[in-house]
Amino acid sequence: MTKDKGLQTGRRTEERASGRQRRQEEVRRRRLRQLTIATLVVVVAAVVLAVAATRNENGGPSGAGEALLELEGQPFLGSPDAPVTVVEFSDFKCPYCREFTLEVFPRLKEEYIDTGKVRFYFINYPFLAADSDVAAMALEAVFAQDPEGVWPFIDAVMRQQGPKDQAWATPEFLTGVATEAVPGLDRDRFLAALKEEQFRDEIERDRQIGERAGVEGVPSVFVNGQLVEDWSYEGLKSAIDQALAATGASEGASR
Repeated sequence: MTKDKGLQTGRRTEERASGRQRRQEEVRRRRLRQLTIATLVVVVAAVVLAVAATRNENGGPSGAGEALLELEGQPFLGSPDAPVTVVEFSDFKCPYCREFTLEVFPRLKEEYIDTGKVRFYFINYPFLAADSDVAAMALEAVFAQDPEGVWPFIDAVMRQQGPKDQAWATPEFLTGVATEAVPGLDRDRFLAALKEEQFRDEIERDRQIGERAGVEGVPSVFVNGQLVEDWSYEGLKSAIDQALAATGASEGASR
């Protein structure tokens, strides 16, 4: 009996020791899981913050950032020293772009561009039809001959815009519009540029700029690199006034 009791006591002692080891091992595993989860949370948070910071710097989905827009060599109107930059991406076959050109732009020009507060850029973003590309190349052809002629050309094409579902933007039609809107334009040189697609590379470059900026439709208008969802005059006025205020140049911005 004494021997049996000793054996039983020994087994109980071993069992208790084994139980303590299992509990300690479980505690270690639980702590390891907690540490792993905490580490993952920190890593994920760091990644999210890094992505957010990159989007804020580059404009992300709501703004492209001026550097990302690559404005060098693009037609612009206004003072090079203007504190605010406005960029429009447009397709000559888009009826909303026509509305922007004929109704919104003149008011922006009078209040902000002509007064030295805004520098305005126009960038082609043709995507509605094949002849959208032809119209975009026509703008490049005008720009190559007469940079100042870009603006009357844009206005003239938009005023004579045909139906979106018809291929009206032909080289011949655009040549007629251009030579009428921009006196002194070399007609033969212009028409040859369109027929030979001499400015295809420029159009592809513009399209790539728009894609990198996150442009999904036209008109898309950016104020100091930030996409403005409401491109009405009132929407843009609000965005521009805020940008002017941020630069300390808002005095006299509103009338």
